[in-house]
Amino acid sequence: MIVICGDILIDFIPDKTKDGKDCYCPAPGGSCANIAAAIGRLGGEVSFMGGISTDFWGEKLLQFIKESNVGLRYVARGIQESTLAFVELGAEEPAYAFYDDNTASRLWNRSQSPAFTDDVSLIHIGSTSLMEPPISDACEQMFRTERGKRILSIDPNCRPANTPHIAVYRARMARLIAMADIIKLSESDLNFLLPYTSPEEAARLWLSQGSSIVIVTLGRKGALCYIPNQPEIKVPCFPIKKVVDTIGAGDTFMASMLAFLQKKGYLNLEKIKHISMDEIKEALHYASVAAAMVCERRGANPPWESEVVNRLNM
Repeated sequence: MIVICGDILIDFIPDKTKDGKDCYCPAPGGSCANIAAAIGRLGGEVSFMGGISTDFWGEKLLQFIKESNVGLRYVARGIQESTLAFVELGAEEPAYAFYDDNTASRLWNRSQSPAFTDDVSLIHIGSTSLMEPPISDACEQMFRTERGKRILSIDPNCRPANTPHIAVYRARMARLIAMADIIKLSESDLNFLLPYTSPEEAARLWLSQGSSIVIVTLGRKGALCYIPNQPEIKVPCFPIKKVVDTIGAGDTFMASMLAFLQKKGYLNLEKIKHISMDEIKEALHYASVAAAMVCERRGANPPWESEVVNRLNM
């Protein structure tokens, strides 16, 4: 079982009314919720961990992950409001304005969710959940407690414009990444966390700290991957029919990697350390296809397993 712990929110995405006026359309979102939903749709065994409001937005979010085959065992319901985010679509990456003070997601702490069952093999954290306490502290403590017991995965998905205490955040991310077995981040994340550091320099540092897989996504330029004692792996971006927006593309890439590794039996602390070049390339190709497909849709709407299989067979 994969457990995805972190943010879940409502994205308000730019749209047009029938008469052509600008408006915003609400849609389920949050990096961690998107990853959980994508894994569920791709046939993986996954549960979501975190706080979800009992308000009407929270009900819609709960329905979204439930309909995507995501387990709810570790969900904690709270009377606080749901997190909201307004999205501005840019040329490369979307920009966000978050409304997250005193929300059910932000105030989640580990004691609100039950203990892990023995079948949990991987815990993933990331995104806005790691920016501010109390949830950031809860995620860090959970990583410390579970290190060496289960695979730890992280995707920083940084939001520089929304991060109030940058030095504190960078220090926290350095501690978390040093504990992670699987690290996936974008080129812009890397530039924010470690300015003037190349993907290879950062990856070799993290591998020397004990990580097993490091992936740096490059948008239209594809992705780079690093595993111990092997050369850099370059993965081209899979052709996209028509880009609608890129919301959820990185989340879908991360989710597809985890779902693929789970199906192949690699979500084991020993096996993940010895994945071969051919197998990681196959996983990266699968993730590239799924991420391309979400770019062809509005908002974070991950593809289902059958859709990815059909695209692979085209």
